[in-house]
Amino acid sequence: LVVQAPAAEARRPAAFGLRASATLPQQLASFVGREAERAEVARRLDGFRIVTLTGSGGAGKTRLAVQVGFDVLDRFDGEVWFVELAPLEEAQLVAETVCGTLGVPLQAGRSAIETATDFLTDRHALIILDNCEHLIEAAAATAEALVRACPRVSVLATSREPLAIPGESTFRVPNLAYPAGEAPTASEARTYSAVRLLIERASALVERFELTDANAPAVASICRQVDGIPLALELAAPRLRAMAPEQLASQLSNMFQILTSGSRTVLPRHQTLRNLFDWSYGLLGREEQILLGRLSVFAGGWRLEAAQRVAGGEPLDDGRIVDLLASLVDKSLVAVDLSGPEPRYKLLETTRQYSNEKLRESGERGRRRRLAEYLVGFFADAEAQWSTTSTSAWLQRCEPELDNLRAALEWAFGQRGDADLGIVLAGYGIRLWNELSLLSERERWVSTALALLDERRFPEAAARLWLGRTSVSAHGDRSSVAAANKAAELFAEIGDVLGEGEAIAKAGASMLTPDNTQAARKRLDQASPFLEPIGPTKQLADWYRSLAVASYFVRDFGAARSWISRSLSIAEDIGDTRGVVSAQIALAELELAAGNVEAAVEVVRGVLAGGLANRRHIVLGLGNLTSYLIVADRIEEARAVAVDALREARAIGWPAAVARILEHLSLIVALSGELELAARLLGFGEGFYAHGSASREYTEQVTYDRVRELLQQQLPQERLEALLAEGRQWRERQAVAAAGAFLSRPH
Repeated sequence: LVVQAPAAEARRPAAFGLRASATLPQQLASFVGREAERAEVARRLDGFRIVTLTGSGGAGKTRLAVQVGFDVLDRFDGEVWFVELAPLEEAQLVAETVCGTLGVPLQAGRSAIETATDFLTDRHALIILDNCEHLIEAAAATAEALVRACPRVSVLATSREPLAIPGESTFRVPNLAYPAGEAPTASEARTYSAVRLLIERASALVERFELTDANAPAVASICRQVDGIPLALELAAPRLRAMAPEQLASQLSNMFQILTSGSRTVLPRHQTLRNLFDWSYGLLGREEQILLGRLSVFAGGWRLEAAQRVAGGEPLDDGRIVDLLASLVDKSLVAVDLSGPEPRYKLLETTRQYSNEKLRESGERGRRRRLAEYLVGFFADAEAQWSTTSTSAWLQRCEPELDNLRAALEWAFGQRGDADLGIVLAGYGIRLWNELSLLSERERWVSTALALLDERRFPEAAARLWLGRTSVSAHGDRSSVAAANKAAELFAEIGDVLGEGEAIAKAGASMLTPDNTQAARKRLDQASPFLEPIGPTKQLADWYRSLAVASYFVRDFGAARSWISRSLSIAEDIGDTRGVVSAQIALAELELAAGNVEAAVEVVRGVLAGGLANRRHIVLGLGNLTSYLIVADRIEEARAVAVDALREARAIGWPAAVARILEHLSLIVALSGELELAARLLGFGEGFYAHGSASREYTEQVTYDRVRELLQQQLPQERLEALLAEGRQWRERQAVAAAGAFLSRPH
């Protein structure tokens, strides 16, 4: 809230003996955060005589400018003048308002700017020109005239776009920081300035409102959905008088209808979120409005080429889009990230929602289709490069498109979409989902696409989708054999040699269990003429790793080490960090099979500490480490690792990993003396493996054999069978809850 000093004496110049600082608005609410920004703007005022604060609407440019004014009051001998331009509609009133703020009467025969500069000629003063964007040219001319004519005067301006005058330093005011990752605790959430602002304002309005571990995720979601915009948070706080944070968070998909409870004393455009955006939108030219609406179909940002492909077309040609995009960046409606190999642009979610409404109101159709078509081409190119491109380079290009991929698939498989486009796009998205361990998401879209697939019309997409139906567990998932063989047939039909080789290798890997090594090895060997002649690829490295597993299953450790060495060498040469980690995990398994338990522990701990593993590898590594520590009789360490393993496996939605970890836990439970719980957990594992969606590799088999023997020795056979049968009926949630209760107890 802002109150302007009303007394006439407060408008008189310092020559009358009053401090000019009386014109600074007095802040009735506390100023939250912005310590670094305040220091930076004050520092710039030391080096530049014109500093402009830019930023999105509601970002708090005015509040920051006023606070900086108070911070530097003594530096400017108390002469800090606040000039509010928002109420003005005519350009000639800018200089006249400066004179009015200074308390200097206009003189006949002299312009307002001449009158102001005469008064300020010998003064050491800071003029704050607030809300310049709607009169940008007049504000720029006034600021330039002031600093040219008055050697000790500086100007601090606030505007959606720079003044674009010589000597200007621009500082983009960021929105407040908010938690962007997993659900935070209350103490974690309080470290973010957006959360602190929302909680402080809510606490002043809602009796006994407090941030707790229970509501912290919802509070974080509110802050995230409004992009940390201070004004939006101020508007959100009053809603917490009528609804819980969880309810408000769920309603913000309609934020322009929800955030409408602004202060009656602020500018009209700050009283609702819609008013704020209407103001900004109204200052744009027609072509800028058209482009902004079209860009709203991007859910995750875009490159320049994407903007031209998706948002282009009458009346916007490619060259015009370049100019208009730069203009929208200047006006703080589009954000740009220049840290990567090429600029990447995005709309804040609040801006995107508003712009999307404008696109719908315009009646224009077809932009979502254009996005889906563009992404088909983009991910087809990414698929072609994946086999020989380093993990970091590939993800740097592809991961930013994840939200766009999601939006395009939602549209394509929706009522007004195009399922054919969705089928093709889902086939190309599999590599990205795998790299990012988005297993549940991959399952959703692959299943959706396969349910609608006509293989005769889309044989290439069908091949990719069936390959994507195979398990990420790689080895021993018998349910994947048919899908891998189907993919191999389809790749053969379209003449994709590398795809056929990868599918054959997947089929062999899916067959690979300790008791089925011979048949699996025969199928694996059939991939050789497809993969080896092509040369080093990620697929070849994966195949070598499967041959290593087949070798140590039959205790041929020398051959296994040789295959792992080859796999590791190819992965390192390509820069395939995922392949490097997979080979290291296989090496740890080999060490355990060879009886080198401490070596296995050391290798897998190196994997977990190395920073190269994705979440799937982390889950696999933690699960295996649990087993190794049990074998080493380090039960307390194993229990601690199992807690992390189970949490991570559940987080990425990997049922096979959950089952494996629970089986390792069944041994820990049995060794702790809770035999009946151990038997139920073991029964759950038996029930899972009976469905054929995974099998026990060496590590899991060691655990299973040991716990089975222990239970048979200490429980009556009839009771053991009853407990195992009970566990086989458990769902994952029941088994996890039972294990969690055990882990939470002191030991």
